[in-house]
Order: sequence, then structure tokens, then C-alpha cells
Amino acid sequence: MYFEDLHKAELGIAYDADVAAQRLLIANEIADILLRQELIMKLGKCLVRTGAPSHRIEAALNQVGKKLEIDGHYAVLPGLIVVTFGDIETHTSETHLIRISRSLDIGKLERANLIAYGMAKGEFDLDEASELLDALINSPPTWGPFVLMLGYIISSAFVAPLFFNGSWTDCWVSALFGLAVGLLTYVSEKIPMFGNVFEMVVTIPIAVSAMALQPYVCFPAIVLSSIVIALPGYSLTCSVMELAAKNLISGVVHLIYAMVYVLFLGFGIGYGCSIWRLVHPEVQVDVLSNCQGGPSPWWIFLTLPLATIGFAIVYGASLNQWLPMMADSAVGYAVYYFVSQYAGPTSVITPSAGAFALGLFGNIYARVTKRLAFVPLMGGIIVLVPGSISVKGAIHLFDGSNTDNTGSFVFQVLAIALSLTLGLFLANLVVYPMGRKKSVFLGY
Repeated sequence: MYFEDLHKAELGIAYDADVAAQRLLIANEIADILLRQELIMKLGKCLVRTGAPSHRIEAALNQVGKKLEIDGHYAVLPGLIVVTFGDIETHTSETHLIRISRSLDIGKLERANLIAYGMAKGEFDLDEASELLDALINSPPTWGPFVLMLGYIISSAFVAPLFFNGSWTDCWVSALFGLAVGLLTYVSEKIPMFGNVFEMVVTIPIAVSAMALQPYVCFPAIVLSSIVIALPGYSLTCSVMELAAKNLISGVVHLIYAMVYVLFLGFGIGYGCSIWRLVHPEVQVDVLSNCQGGPSPWWIFLTLPLATIGFAIVYGASLNQWLPMMADSAVGYAVYYFVSQYAGPTSVITPSAGAFALGLFGNIYARVTKRLAFVPLMGGIIVLVPGSISVKGAIHLFDGSNTDNTGSFVFQVLAIALSLTLGLFLANLVVYPMGRKKSVFLGY
């Protein structure tokens, strides 16, 4: 029918020409609407794959949808994006379920934020925005495998003396174990079946090896610094921020996942300790004793920036993002260190004070530079988490030792997560008392 109308229009039949032109106009409008809807879904995929918080993704999609004049509702769940487009004229709706896995690449996340901001401001046309998103989605990670392994080595090596008072011997042994963790992580991404038992496969041999080296190294420094990248600090912090933002489903799922992941890590370490005790029952070792003989506190000026660089590499931060991440981590750690001298490292006030300093610096950085506050924030949060959250309680659950407070780690994890979130939102309130109006989605 459509082609018949076009043929008649070519013959000069006036009425049919008007009908064909009207139908062609309708077809173009429908194609334009479909293109805008596809662009919104593509933006959602890009933000999830680069690691944006769920509640901020929904805010970004809402703002871009308003700019593109698309009536839509969005829900970002773990592993799933639910997008519903409505048609006011026909009173119908269309729902899309998009399965997508979440990852973290800070360098690509900032680029995605710039694209989303430009789309919300109308700086890109539809074709240009689509090309930019396709290029970002299909681009390789910020760092290749070899540089990534270097990040694992650096972070594990310098976290040992920084947070666990490990010696320089613990430092280089942790570097070797960190390299092993990095290689196994890379393998688990290529072999899904191996990824199912990754936590146990990694932590059990590390625990056994550290027990064997116990006379020469400090067990907690070696084990915990080796798996520092595996600690669910980012997912734990995001989960509580999502709960505070009333994004209940995603927040609860991420919170439970983080706690179960801590149990996985604690089970593997405790299992390895049990194996060693079974083979050497005559050897009595306190696996979670405090380390002695650590370097001078003045070495923090070297170990903290290097540890932050290691984290930045692993989480995909580009070179121009390293400096703000190091600066924010220095501010947060300084506040954390001095507050812990008075309130104690186990007090909930200590991590919340450090997180407040992080958030304050990140917001001021964003306000001055007009860049994403999430970048320096990640550098500080990842540094704060190893000093705040440990798997000691989970290890005691499975290592065969007799302790009365083995379940306390659950409350420790919740308390630290709530403290971090309180500090971040208070910093947001101080810098932006009326809320942000110029950003597509906030840093946190």
C-alpha cells in the first residue's frame, strides 16, 4: 500500500500524493522515536559497563529522556536494566529487559559521563551521540593485561606496610601473591567455570603458603594485602548509597552480595589455615596477631601514593585521573589517621570522618574543575576500605579457632558501610545544600 501511494504520487495524483506524504512523515517520526529510544538504552548499557552507581544511572536516563522528549521509566537492577517506553496518544507501553553485567573502568566512566552530559544539554545530534556511545562500548579497557598485573603488584605490595604494619619482607612477598591473584583474576574472566570457585581457589593456597612462611612474615599482612583488590569495598559502599537513595532492590542485592563475598574470602583463608593445622598439629600459630616491626610512619608519604596508583590502574583510571585520586586519598587517609588516634580505629566515627573529608574534597574538585567527583572519590574510598573492613571475623568462622565473637564481622561490615555513606552524604550536603542542578548524575 505504501509503495502504491508513492507510485501514484509520482504520476501526479494530488490526493494520493498528500496521503503518501503524510504516511512518509509518520514513518519518519516513528523511525526518529525508535532511534531516540535506542540511544537511551545504549546510554544505560554504557553507564552500567563503566561502573556508575545504579541510582545515578536512573537519574541520567531520566534527564536524557526528558531532553529527547521520550516518555520512559527506568530501573537498574543487578545484571538487568528495565526500560519502559510509553505512548501518550495510543495509551500503550513497551518494556525492554536488557541483561548486562556490571564492571568498573573509571577512565571510560568519565567519558560516558561527558557524553551523557552533552546529550542532556543537546550538544550532540542523535547520530553523533550514537557513534560516541558505540565507540566507547566497543573500546578496549583503559589498561591492558600487563599494566593491569603491575597494578595488582603495586597495590598488594604497599598496602601491607600501609594498613597492616607489615615489614619490607612482607611487602615483596605480598607483591608476589598479588601478582598471582591478578593472573588468576585474568584467567577467571576468560574461563567462566573457573570464576565460580575463584575466591576459594585464590585464598586457600595463599593461606597455606603464608602459614608456611609464618616464621619469616606476618600472616595477616601477607594474606589481607594480597586479596585487597578482591575486598568488596566499591560494591559495599555503592550498596549503602543506593539504600540511602531509596533504591531498595539494587541496594539490598549488592549489600548481601558484598557480605557473602567476604564470607567466601574468609572461608578460603580459614580453610587454608585448617589444612596447615591438620598437617602440623604441633605448631600453634595465632593467624590474626598484630604485625610487629613495620616501617616508620614517615614511609606513608611514599606507600600511600604508590598504593593509590596501584588501585587506579586496576580500576581503569587514566593517567590524568591519578593526581586527583592521590590527592583525595591523602586527604581522607590523613583525617582517618589522626581521628583514629583519638577515637580508635574500630570506632564508627573514624571511617565516617575520613569519608566526609573524601566527599568534601571530591565535591570541591568537581565544582572547580567541572569534572566528575566520582574519580577522586574512588581513589579515597578504595584506600579507606582496607583500613576499615577486614575478613578477620569471617576467618575465625572457618579456621577451627575457638572465639566467641565470630559473627561480629557482619555488624562491622554494616557499621563501616553506614559510616562511609554518612560521611559522603554529609559532604554532599555541605557543598551542595540545595542539591546539584548542573550535573546529569552525581558522583555518589
